[in-house]
Amino acid sequence: MKNSLHVLAIDDHVVVLEGYHSIFRNLEVTPPHGLFFTKATDCKTGYDAVTSSTTPFDVAVIDYSIPHFAEKKLFSGADIAMLIRNQMPDCKIIMMTMHKEMDIMDRILQKINPEGFINKSDCSTDELVNGFGKVLSNEVFRSKTVADFIKRAENGIVLDATDMKIIQLLSKGIKNKNLEKYIPLSASAIEKRKYKLKRLLDVKGDDEDLIRTARKQGYL
Repeated sequence: MKNSLHVLAIDDHVVVLEGYHSIFRNLEVTPPHGLFFTKATDCKTGYDAVTSSTTPFDVAVIDYSIPHFAEKKLFSGADIAMLIRNQMPDCKIIMMTMHKEMDIMDRILQKINPEGFINKSDCSTDELVNGFGKVLSNEVFRSKTVADFIKRAENGIVLDATDMKIIQLLSKGIKNKNLEKYIPLSASAIEKRKYKLKRLLDVKGDDEDLIRTARKQGYL
């Protein structure tokens, strides 16, 4: 076991950072007297923490949606994660996000491949303790929403941006006859899309069933 553990946590909610700090202080795998915990609240303070640190971080817990730092072309937590990958290649990265959009989750997995990837909708204190502990023990951790997404992708259930937009519009109460106003497809093409969606997601019923299934499987 290392004598010290250097952790960077980035989130724009101070109470969340305090929660992370408490979890790391109490993890069984954390050195009892050697935790150095650095907090940042946006891309700028995250950038400053990474570039000014004289000791590489061992773990970085990064929220995807944080205020950007346009001057350095840092627009999300994913950009900070890439900076850390380049400057501190041995640092374990735990990405946190509320997003369930396939393109965002796929981008994080493909570009960063974080050691930990947790969707905040899955979060409980026990989930975080489990996830952080596994990453510190050199294991890979994926929360349920992320693991389900990966499983669907491996099974070939991949929805494109138009599919996602149809589901999102239906969930907002947009009627079928009005979908053409929001999607550049004919009514018949939209219906074919919906038929394909129901087959992919194994939906036997109507649009309400499609919405419920999409929400249950993490598409909404």
